[in-house]
Amino acid sequence: MLSLNRAPNKLIFLLIFLLVFVKITFYFLIKFDYISLSLGGGNDSDYYHDYALGYEDFAVNIWPVILRFFNDLGLYSREGISYVFLFLNLFIIPILVTRLSGLIFEKNQKYYLYAFLLCLIYPTLFFYTFDVYRDVFMVFSFLVGCLIVKKSLNSKGFISFLFFYIFAILIGLFLLALRPYLGYAFLLALVLWKIKLTKKRIFFFAILYFFALFIANYIGIFERLTEYRSGFEEGEGGSTLGLDFSNPVMFIPNFILSTLGQLFGLYITNPLALALLFIETLPFIFMFFYILKNIKYADSFIQFLIVFFVLYASVWLIGNDNLGTAIRLRLYNYLAIYICFFYILKLKSTYKIGKVIKA
Repeated sequence: MLSLNRAPNKLIFLLIFLLVFVKITFYFLIKFDYISLSLGGGNDSDYYHDYALGYEDFAVNIWPVILRFFNDLGLYSREGISYVFLFLNLFIIPILVTRLSGLIFEKNQKYYLYAFLLCLIYPTLFFYTFDVYRDVFMVFSFLVGCLIVKKSLNSKGFISFLFFYIFAILIGLFLLALRPYLGYAFLLALVLWKIKLTKKRIFFFAILYFFALFIANYIGIFERLTEYRSGFEEGEGGSTLGLDFSNPVMFIPNFILSTLGQLFGLYITNPLALALLFIETLPFIFMFFYILKNIKYADSFIQFLIVFFVLYASVWLIGNDNLGTAIRLRLYNYLAIYICFFYILKLKSTYKIGKVIKA
């Protein structure tokens, strides 16, 4: 299947082990200043650290409030949290992705190992384990939220469904406090997950989607987002696409260009962007079109993830024009696609096995 079965499991195990070893080595080389790593732009981890220690009083989101809470309990350590993030990146986040994909090590070992390896390869998330950035924690919270949603949507009884659904809403509100449009997309996807997706419907929804975006922009709904976007160019905050969203007639063409440049990583400005295109984006593009081709296998959970994907991307692709920031923002879109891809692979494999047994 997709030539994924050609590599022996032992080889994938070895790659996982080597990647964990390389990441840990690289992590401590940077921690002890043997090599340097620059993420570009301002270091918002310094602000989070200062707020945790009481040197800042204005909280831009709930993350510094959480850090100060732990500091008040005597449990805050900048280095300690960084180590926790490394552990989340190396083990917990890959395990959550495999769990959300419906993969069981004993039954779907090869797909399980591939999904685990793919999460380990993903470089952007690893870059934000070195300090008290909120990105790793937000990814962890998002995946836990998705796990609760899956529990709810797969529940057989109404009481179980309602319990986990309410729990998922609470997670969504928490994500809202971490990053407003992440929480908004998560919560709204909880409402719209029943939208049945087929190839024909996707084509129809795509036309309706662009029409709705055009009308929403024309009447000023996205005014705050487009104004925020223009600030990247005015502030010279790193590499930008330089798209002018102020012209309503050009809104849809600019939105498409923003999608191609930021979500699909096709705007190459430096060697790092080129490397990320091959490491992060090409697997995403392949999986994205594979999901569209096999959309008939989508169940309620896959529908939730796809609706989330569209809603979340819609906001940041309009509001963001910084290519460095884009690689942080698209994390949740890429992970949603990873999960959908392996989820469908597993469903197709189970379906084929069932047909063979019946025959």
